[in-house]
Amino acid sequence: MPNPVRLLLFALLLFAGFPTASAAEPSESVRVGMGFSIAPYVLRAENSGLEVDIIREAFKAAGVSVEFSFLPNLRLPIAFAGRDVDCLALSVGYDLEKITGRRVYGSKPTIAFRNHVVSLASRHLRFDLLEDLNGLVVLGFQDACNYLGPEFADYARGNDLYSELSDQALQVRMLFSGRVDAVISERRVFLYWRDRLESTPVARVVNLDQDVVMAPLFQEQARQVVFGTPSLCRRFDQGLAAIRASGLYDEILKRYDTAEYGGRQ
Repeated sequence: MPNPVRLLLFALLLFAGFPTASAAEPSESVRVGMGFSIAPYVLRAENSGLEVDIIREAFKAAGVSVEFSFLPNLRLPIAFAGRDVDCLALSVGYDLEKITGRRVYGSKPTIAFRNHVVSLASRHLRFDLLEDLNGLVVLGFQDACNYLGPEFADYARGNDLYSELSDQALQVRMLFSGRVDAVISERRVFLYWRDRLESTPVARVVNLDQDVVMAPLFQEQARQVVFGTPSLCRRFDQGLAAIRASGLYDEILKRYDTAEYGGRQ
């Protein structure tokens, strides 16, 4: 009869010999790290949002349950390096491997952000080049000067009429009240907050029904999920492909583009 102590030691050594194996795979559960709320992509209080729903459904199609950890952006790589989460939702091009020292595997794109210069149609402003912002009072989102590339960072540093704030609902309010000439915002983010403000006292003093023009001055930025193990990444990609093929992916997009905003722009 085999020695039970030797069998136990063998099992422990076998387990220790595979330190990169994901605990999420045998338990059929995965911990996903995501940045703080960027409505409507991430709605932390509701444990949902456009990006959240896509990731959840892709994992579900792959037979994996999900637990989301909503963290400050600076905490995300720390949580991944410490294995507090199994994967992170990040922008494509974010060098997580360099920051954490862990080998990483990026999924297929899940969604894409595209920031716009938003102005009131009544102003008849045109934005084809970054220089078209010169001489105008422009309000960006927090850290836009770093997020939108070096050329925009140079513009932001050299322009006293440019400023940033973290409250994107206030961004919308300031545009419609005429306090700024233009704001820089992701399309869905801007429309989400306009829709929400219509049910607040702001709507009694600010006309939120004015037409706007959204100039796609900035490049589209794809998002992905980055993993520590290739097998879990492959499973996620399979689930993502499945919800695209079934039409569920498009249903999620429509849910946030029409139900949330009444189909307006």
